[in-house]
Amino acid sequence: MQRWFGFLLVAIGCGWLAQMHIADVHASRSYSFIINDDAASDDCAQHLRMSDDDRAAVRSEESRELPNQTLTITAAHNGGIQVTNWSKPQIAVKLCKQVLAKDEAAARRALEAVKLEVGSGKIDVRTPDSDNDDISVGTLLLVKAPKGAQLDMSAYNGGIALTSFSGNAKAHTENGGISLKGSSGTLNVEAQNGGISIRDCGGEVNANVQNGGLSISLPAHWDGKGLEAHTHNGGLVIAVPQDIATGVEVSGSEHTSIICKDDVCQNAQRTWDDGRKVLRFGSGAPQVHATTVNGGIIVKRREQSSAEL
Repeated sequence: MQRWFGFLLVAIGCGWLAQMHIADVHASRSYSFIINDDAASDDCAQHLRMSDDDRAAVRSEESRELPNQTLTITAAHNGGIQVTNWSKPQIAVKLCKQVLAKDEAAARRALEAVKLEVGSGKIDVRTPDSDNDDISVGTLLLVKAPKGAQLDMSAYNGGIALTSFSGNAKAHTENGGISLKGSSGTLNVEAQNGGISIRDCGGEVNANVQNGGLSISLPAHWDGKGLEAHTHNGGLVIAVPQDIATGVEVSGSEHTSIICKDDVCQNAQRTWDDGRKVLRFGSGAPQVHATTVNGGIIVKRREQSSAEL
């Protein structure tokens, strides 16, 4: 059958990046596969890159615009989704696609079979069903939606990123990570085997991880109902600005190690009882709750990036 290769999504500060050197033990072949959300443009070449010195690489893209509506978006197996807002009233979807094959003709034939399917409030990606081990396919959906859009997204062996998005969104991944950056509204995200990164968000955010870590970088003030973030098997890292004006509560099991760096916890309240460790800091009643069951906790001072200075 055709070879598909999953990738590990790693949350890195202000965005997410999947980059790997992939080995196929069946075909004795390896190649590089990169997906990132740092590029400011919607140029597919900046978001999705595959390379293999022994095979031809071809790429193309497919775009559609839809009326604003509740959408269910499903990534291709091993594909990703990136979402942001724009000022237009409609929803724009671009499918970035790239194929590696033994020669250019074979790659282009496979590329023609990768299609964006739209209908009845659903967006899917169709990929070729091939028995050719020489073919590798990569896809990424770039979505632009107006503020207030309602999206329900899922990815298997791939990641989902929301950047500067305001609306109502659900995101679920299996074997992939989720990144929320500068986003707000009502956001419910769940990763089965992969980490979640949350940076400079607001509104009502619920994040749950079964197997993977949580990385949270808080703004000085959480604007909205609050954040509920939980991981069952994974570590928790929270970066806190010096002028934090939001109440924060982090907790873990009695076996959880909590490390508080810098002067973040100078005036923190600690409760170590009932089989649970709780650390509270910040100002006012907690709007941010973050927990882990099987993993350590690190609370540290948030460092300013060059863009924030």
